Amino acid sequence: MDDLFKELESMGIKSEKTSIFNKSAAEPTARKINPNLAKEVVYQRKVPCPVCGTTFMTSSVRAGRIRFSDSEADLRPIYSGFDPVVYDVVVCSSCGYAHLNKYFKTVSDYKINQIKHKISSSYKSKQYDRVYSYEDGIERYKLALFNSIEGGDLDGMRAFLCLKISWLYRGYWEQLKGERSKEFSKIKDLQDQEKIFSGYALEGFLIAFNNEPYPIVGLDQNTLEYLIAELHRRQGNLSEARKWLSRVVGKTNSKRLNEKIDVLRELLTEKEEE
Repeated sequence: MDDLFKELESMGIKSEKTSIFNKSAAEPTARKINPNLAKEVVYQRKVPCPVCGTTFMTSSVRAGRIRFSDSEADLRPIYSGFDPVVYDVVVCSSCGYAHLNKYFKTVSDYKINQIKHKISSSYKSKQYDRVYSYEDGIERYKLALFNSIEGGDLDGMRAFLCLKISWLYRGYWEQLKGERSKEFSKIKDLQDQEKIFSGYALEGFLIAFNNEPYPIVGLDQNTLEYLIAELHRRQGNLSEARKWLSRVVGKTNSKRLNEKIDVLRELLTEKEEE
């Protein structure tokens, strides 16, 4: 994990972190991103920073202009021709504070002090184009993850950031495949990184499951048990996936979650028959 935060070195941030958390604990099809759609739905808005007080501009998405298609087995949302997940992290260009948009304004005094000491003191501001690339998104999410670690956020939040980073790596290699890119080694590296961060998400959610109150980053217990089962499957831990899936079968009245449970059960059955 020595190069976990290598993208942040250009911002003056060097990390000696060897662990994300406080304690140890099916490939999608290629999709095309419509660059013209991104230009239409992305706009700039002003945001006040709760850490340093600076007001800065950040790119946001006009939610009413994009069309939701479905969500994948690990809950990654899919939109037609566009990936709004890339834009969900807000970064203060002055002090380096970064978090998911939903939680950006909520920051403890302890976290503010930690950010000022551990991040702002060496942070080098970076400017982004209005339309972010997947590389931009990954960099911004990793800065949010670093903030989360240094700021003492709960493991469930760190796990959620890792999950979303895995979605970005997946989206990135899907985009390259959709463009019929011949950068096969890069695609393989992105797929490897997706699995690594999916594994980190699993580790963190297992810790959170045993130590944090619900909902955990908006997930109720049934959804989290299902997600842990799916993340185990993605890591190849099939027996653990079956164990966690058995905990949630028949427990939820959510039609959407029951549909995902049925699909996961079929995937695991197929593996047994191979």
